[in-house]
Amino acid sequence: MNRRYHVNSKKMGFLMAKKKVKVENFATQRNLETLRMMIPGCQQEVDVETLFQKSIQHIVELKLQVHILRSLLKLYGF
Repeated sequence: MNRRYHVNSKKMGFLMAKKKVKVENFATQRNLETLRMMIPGCQQEVDVETLFQKSIQHIVELKLQVHILRSLLKLYGF
C-alpha cells in the first residue's frame, strides 16, 4: 500500500465530525436569524434565551388573537 494515500480512519472520523459540527452550527445560526426576523423586537442582537422567551410570548399572543377573531366570527354569524 502506498503510504502517501493511506488515511488514518480515526483522523478521518475526527475531520468528518468537525465538519458536521460546523454545518450544524451554520444551520443553527441561520435558523436563529430567521427566528429573529419573525419575532417583533428581536431584529437587533439579543441572546438566545431572550429570543426564545419572546418567541413563546409572541406565539401565545398570536393564539389569543386567533381565539378572539374566532369568537367574533361566531358572535356576528359569519
